[in-house]
Amino acid sequence: MRPDGWTLAALAWVALAATWLLAMPGKTRGKAWHYVMMAAPLVAFAAAFVVPSSLLHETLFIWISSGGAILSIVALSWLAGTLKRNHGLMDVAYPLAPLAAAGVIFALSGIPLDLFSGLFLVSLGVWSIRLAIQTWGHNIHAERQPYAHWRKSFGPTWLWWSAFQVHLLQGVTVWLWCAPFAFILTAPAPRPALPLLLGGVVWLTGFLLQSTADRQLAAFKRAPANRGGLLDTGAWAIVRHPNYLGESLMWAGWFVLALAHPWGWITVFAPLYTGWFMGYASAAPFKEQHMARSRPEAWAAYCARTPRFLPWPRPRATTGTEGADA
Repeated sequence: MRPDGWTLAALAWVALAATWLLAMPGKTRGKAWHYVMMAAPLVAFAAAFVVPSSLLHETLFIWISSGGAILSIVALSWLAGTLKRNHGLMDVAYPLAPLAAAGVIFALSGIPLDLFSGLFLVSLGVWSIRLAIQTWGHNIHAERQPYAHWRKSFGPTWLWWSAFQVHLLQGVTVWLWCAPFAFILTAPAPRPALPLLLGGVVWLTGFLLQSTADRQLAAFKRAPANRGGLLDTGAWAIVRHPNYLGESLMWAGWFVLALAHPWGWITVFAPLYTGWFMGYASAAPFKEQHMARSRPEAWAAYCARTPRFLPWPRPRATTGTEGADA
C-alpha cells in the first residue's frame, strides 16, 4: 500500500475507534480494556511510520495489513451471530482469524514456501482447523455464556454494541497475538535453525497438552456416570486449565519462531498477553467463576490441591475424593 493508502487506513481506524468510544454504553464493564484495544492499532501505525530500520518498517506494515483479514472475519462472524442470535459463533471465528492473517502476511512477504515457513503454516493450520471444528460443535446449537447474559443485559443496544463488545474487541486482541507471524514470514535468509527447533518443541508440547486435555474432557462428559461430576485425572491433575495452558504454549512456540527475525524479539508482548489472557484475565477466570457457582465444594477441594494455570508451585495435597473439570 502506498503511503497515502496507509494514511487513509489510519484515519479509517481513528473513525472506527471514535465510533467505538462514543457508542459505548455507560454500563459497559472493563472499559479500560476497550480503550487499550482502540489505541493499539494507532500505536502500531505510528511505530510503522517512524521506525528507522527498513526491514522492521516493512514487517510492521505487513502485520498491520493482516488486520484487514481479521476485520473481515470478525465482520462476518458478527453478521452470522446477529442473524442466528448466537454471538458464540465468534468462538468459531477466533481460530480462523489468525489463519487468515497468516495467509495475508505470507502473500505480502513475497518469500517462497520453504521448510521454515511451511512448518509454521502447517502448525497454524492444524491448530486452527481442529479448534474451529471443536468450537463449532460447542457453540452452534445455542448461544453460550457470557454472550447470552450480555444479550439480555444490553437489550436492544446489543444489536449494534455486540459488534464492538464481542467481535471487534476479540479481533484486535487476536491481531496483537498474531504479531510474531509477520516476523516469522519476513525473517531474512539464512534463518537460524535454533528458533525452528526450540519453537517446534514448545508448540508441540502445547498442542499435545491442549488436544489431550480436550479429548479427556470430552470422554468424561460422554459417560453418563460422570454427569454433574468433575474431572481431576490425566492432564486435569496437572493444572486446572490444561487446555488454556496448552493454547498459551502454542502461541509461545510461534513467538520463538519469530526470533529468526532480527527484530522478532519486540513481539514478546504477544505470548505474554496470550498467557495472561488465558490464565488470569478472561478464559480461566470465567471458567473458575462458573465452576465455583455450580460445584462449590468439589471445586474448592480441587483448587486446594491443583495449581490454577502453571504447574508450580504445587498446593499442599488434601484428603477427599472430589475432582475438577475445566
